[in-house]
Amino acid sequence: VASALLPQMSSVAGGGDDHVVIPYNGPPATNYGGLWWNAPAGSEAGWSINFAHQGDVIFATWFTYDNTGTAWWLSLTARKTLGGAYSGTVYQTNGPAFSADPFNPNSVIGTAVGSGTLTFSDENNGTFDYTVNDITQTKTITREVFGPLPTCVFGAQDNLAAATNYQDLWWNPAESGWGINLTQQGNTIFATWFTYNQNGKPLWLTVTATPPTPQSGIYAGTLYQTSGPAYYTVPFNPANVVQMPVGAATFTFANGNSATFAYTAFGVSQSKTITREVFQSPGTVCQ
Repeated sequence: VASALLPQMSSVAGGGDDHVVIPYNGPPATNYGGLWWNAPAGSEAGWSINFAHQGDVIFATWFTYDNTGTAWWLSLTARKTLGGAYSGTVYQTNGPAFSADPFNPNSVIGTAVGSGTLTFSDENNGTFDYTVNDITQTKTITREVFGPLPTCVFGAQDNLAAATNYQDLWWNPAESGWGINLTQQGNTIFATWFTYNQNGKPLWLTVTATPPTPQSGIYAGTLYQTSGPAYYTVPFNPANVVQMPVGAATFTFANGNSATFAYTAFGVSQSKTITREVFQSPGTVCQ
């Protein structure tokens, strides 16, 4: 994603100010980075929101569904306001199809569709208040746990290549506008890839990737597309969420800051080099 998806502070996924890396010299604070979903856990399985938390900024990608039940993602660059609250503008982003070669970041367009506020009561629980397309709602949220949770600290490691846990927001800097969130717990990586379908509309896919051997640096799994109830549906019934396999994906890590993302999706096979996206230096490292 990167500069086109950090709309308010860069261009990570669509429209906004030029991408700027902001140094941070404050003390370590609670880090909310990772994958979150509705509380109590599993009550609305089928949608989620991922937080890349660096310093006083959270870049959130919300994976949900539009009016037709089609996979739809929105982004939010939320800046810290008071206490444990972070707020910003919610964007929808359109861009070149995931299969476009070359992928032209100048064709990525972000449109403001509302606003959002994240308020945390502790390191594992909070609320997500938002207005999107004139619909206002509140969700209670909690971390999604599928393995041992890592400890993530902003500014703990200047040399990101030395990291041994890959949890973070990753992108290809030459193709700002799409990105992939890696949530790693133990030897499992759950990846949410946000990109665009053939008509340029938002598309997200997921993969649960595991290594053939614990220290191989290679994680692979089946790639899925998901459909479900529209984001504003109350109650949201997880029984109406449908997962369909559309291919496979493999992550091969050269080190903690450099990897190859190879995939076959909808019959198209490609490979991308990816690196962590640092929008507030020196970034966050988990272990």
